[in-house]
Amino acid sequence: MVPKTIHFVFGMADDFVLRLWTALNHICVMSAIDRLKPERVLFHCASEPLGPWWRLTRRHVEIVKVKAPREIFGNELRHYAHRADVIRLQVLIQHGGIYLDTDVLVHRDFDDLLDHSVVLGEEGKGPDDITGLCNAVILSEPNAPFLRRWFDEYRWFRSRGKDEFWNEHSVKLPLQLARQYPNEITIVPYNTFHWPISNAEGLALIYGPWPGWDPRSTHANHLWQNVAQPHWWNLTPGKLRRMDSAFSRWAAPYLAGLPDNFGLPSPVYRLRRRLAHLRRKYFSRD
Repeated sequence: MVPKTIHFVFGMADDFVLRLWTALNHICVMSAIDRLKPERVLFHCASEPLGPWWRLTRRHVEIVKVKAPREIFGNELRHYAHRADVIRLQVLIQHGGIYLDTDVLVHRDFDDLLDHSVVLGEEGKGPDDITGLCNAVILSEPNAPFLRRWFDEYRWFRSRGKDEFWNEHSVKLPLQLARQYPNEITIVPYNTFHWPISNAEGLALIYGPWPGWDPRSTHANHLWQNVAQPHWWNLTPGKLRRMDSAFSRWAAPYLAGLPDNFGLPSPVYRLRRRLAHLRRKYFSRD
């Protein structure tokens, strides 16, 4: 049985710019609290987020300070995303619960999924084109055998950042393990959490003009924050109210009472973000 505890992981990067908490993050966390009705919400972080949106969110979560892991079984974890991958498995093995990335917007309760050992959702374009099982949403009982197997496979972790092995352990490996140990995991369809996908067409359905129908997954939508930055990083309530997109419609209930310009990034932050982008583009190994 999966406990009704929500887990988030944040702050595994050294880059100050990546600590900004955005409207998208606040909306996603509040949607989870509103619709999952958890008993606890644990926010595991090496460093807390920054910004006015975080001040809104912080009162609703319990802060759990953690140390960002730099290696696993002697294998270096260079990218902050891979550090977060490790932390989420450790937390779920110890406590069980519902892990969510901070860019997952929840549409309804997960009560129909709680009576299982582990639940993961397919990632792919459709039922005949599945690339793996995405770790942005994980439901697990404490000490689940599947998660212990998954964690142990980090003994051969080999990604050095955004390379050909980038999603090997986070997406591809769990599908391989599920085929070997089908009795230890429940797999839900691609349109439970992770559709539309993160290609141009999928992002347009989420963030572009309203397509005339609601492109939501059945339980939650992964909003693909890392590849959708132009769509969300400087959003304010006013901008969202003037839009008519799937995301703006999903976000609307969580903007009530906020002024139009709330959370607008400062000029100093914008400059630091631009400089950080150039540094990562030309000098980073990630």
